[in-house]
Amino acid sequence: MRRRAAALLVVLLSCTRSAANHEELGDRAYAAGQYTDAVAEYQLGRRASPGSSAVLAKVGAAALHAEDFELAAEAYRTLARRDRSRAEEAADGLDRVARAALAANDRTALASALTGLREIAPRRPLGRYVVLAALDAVDRGDTAEAAALLPVAAASAIDAARADSLLFLYGRALVRVRDCSTAVRVFEGVIRRQRAAAVVEQAREGLGLCALVAGQMALEQGHPLDAESWFRRATAPGAATTSTARPRPGSRCFSMGSTWPIVSAGSACCASSPAS
Repeated sequence: MRRRAAALLVVLLSCTRSAANHEELGDRAYAAGQYTDAVAEYQLGRRASPGSSAVLAKVGAAALHAEDFELAAEAYRTLARRDRSRAEEAADGLDRVARAALAANDRTALASALTGLREIAPRRPLGRYVVLAALDAVDRGDTAEAAALLPVAAASAIDAARADSLLFLYGRALVRVRDCSTAVRVFEGVIRRQRAAAVVEQAREGLGLCALVAGQMALEQGHPLDAESWFRRATAPGAATTSTARPRPGSRCFSMGSTWPIVSAGSACCASSPAS
């Protein structure tokens, strides 16, 4: 029994020394500007001591210098979740990652950094980063991420036309998740303000489509008065509908690509969005 206890103690001590050694080696490599080697050592230290917040912070800093922005974002997000006392430090790190990822056009890392900032520091302004991340979510078909980022991106837009272009995309994302009642209000606002000429007609189509769908769903749920109200909105002067445009819930009309052409970051309605 004593031999087993002694053997276990030796193993534990060797693991502790191993984690400390990897961290020390990582520190040396970092000080020498050998950031890729530092990342490798810190990662080994992280595996040997998964609860170490200090090692996580060092992984994030070294990965940022090594231009492994996805790893840097993951390390800082994990740091904030694991040690709330270091949340501000993690948010600062994610802000640096976002700037670097934006400069490198690394949209995946940018989206990860911004998601982390929203989780850790929701009151911190995201500025121009959020516009690109929102458009990237649209391009990737990540509806949940797009629906979360597009209203923030619209609020951060530098002019009214760009704001309404982004709100139009938000309306489309809502269509995809079948939230037509909210999408109708978004489209109506875009049409009423007339600030983004490139998307007004498409917003009319979206308004008409959503109002018809909502009316049909109200009928199926036994609410004829609500259905009448929706159909009235569908045929109002501001809505563009046709006599054959009565979609059924669950039909292909809920796919963004089947109703409107996909609007990406380089398309007409968002061509003026800042690239840097």
